[in-house]
Amino acid sequence: MVSNTTTRGTRRALMSSHHLLLLSGVASLMPTVTNAFISSNQHHSNNHHQLTTSIHRRTVHLPKRNSFQLHSSSSSDEEQSTNSVTGPIYEMTNDNNNTPPPKIKLFTKEGCTLCDKVKDILSEIRTDYPHSLYAVDITDDDKQVWFDKYKYDIPVLHMEDVYWTKHRLTKEEAIQGIEEAVGGGEFECRKGEPDAGRLEH
Repeated sequence: MVSNTTTRGTRRALMSSHHLLLLSGVASLMPTVTNAFISSNQHHSNNHHQLTTSIHRRTVHLPKRNSFQLHSSSSSDEEQSTNSVTGPIYEMTNDNNNTPPPKIKLFTKEGCTLCDKVKDILSEIRTDYPHSLYAVDITDDDKQVWFDKYKYDIPVLHMEDVYWTKHRLTKEEAIQGIEEAVGGGEFECRKGEPDAGRLEH
């Protein structure tokens, strides 16, 4: 009996000692585990913060669509596309014999620099060689016929609704044409009138 009791007591003491050793081992590991857990959480938190900051920064620096600018650009394009130059450039009154000056039509469009040069030549001589000058914008909706014919050749000039010349005009050619128109006879149609539409078919 003493032997058995001693044995049981020894076993209990060993078990208690073993439990204490286990608890001691676990307790010694707790700071390491806790620190690792905290470190992991901090690392995850830092990564999340960096990611959030990165996304936030990217969001801040993304260009924003400006609806006002887009609307203004669209309105400007629409306004430009409907800006016709058709109409009188200048009109001269009748001379002393009550004879109306010849009418010259300039087939043109907005931004045609060659057309501007032709206008300058004619304007320069209009006092000594009176005539009226009218612009016909070939890009107008109701000028499709003229656009089909002259789209590659402006400036084109008509004298009294008869084809005169294209591309360029010298001062001498302008004077000669006006003198012919006021000479009493009909202005003779020149050869070489462009017709792009006919050539394209």
